[in-house]
Amino acid sequence: MNENLMLGLGSYAVTNFVVGGIGYATSQDQATKHFHEMNVMWNTVNLGLAVPGYLKAKRGGKALTLEEMIKEQKKTETIFLVNDMLDLGYIATGIWMRNEATKQGDRAEMFKGYGNSLILQGSFLLAFDAYAYYLHRNHAKQLPVLDKVSVHTSGAGVVLVVALD
Repeated sequence: MNENLMLGLGSYAVTNFVVGGIGYATSQDQATKHFHEMNVMWNTVNLGLAVPGYLKAKRGGKALTLEEMIKEQKKTETIFLVNDMLDLGYIATGIWMRNEATKQGDRAEMFKGYGNSLILQGSFLLAFDAYAYYLHRNHAKQLPVLDKVSVHTSGAGVVLVVALD
């Protein structure tokens, strides 16, 4: 699952390099040049995350105990949820930059282009991270052992229930 997610993110980044490079070279107005420039810069980070993420997923990991597996599952889900909050921040910053462009004088075209790029890249990442969370959350629900084990508190202790069917 993570291999495919990282391949998707890496492919998106490489596509942005190509489209951004061509767009930057052929753009006539400065706002569009800045839009493509920011897309290339942004996707340097995406590729920088995708390559190690893919290699880590490809290598796999050590065998985990049930407790470690549950902890890792929750950690992964949390990462994607936190990323979604950050993505909303990127979109909001892009909207702010675009709206502030008219007040920036000689930096107006940069604010407009960078703002539009942040809106695009943040929107892609919002969808990507939400999809990744959805996949991981559904994966957790399909783990048969998690349907048979529950832990909860009872008075001053902890109760572990294991279904033996």
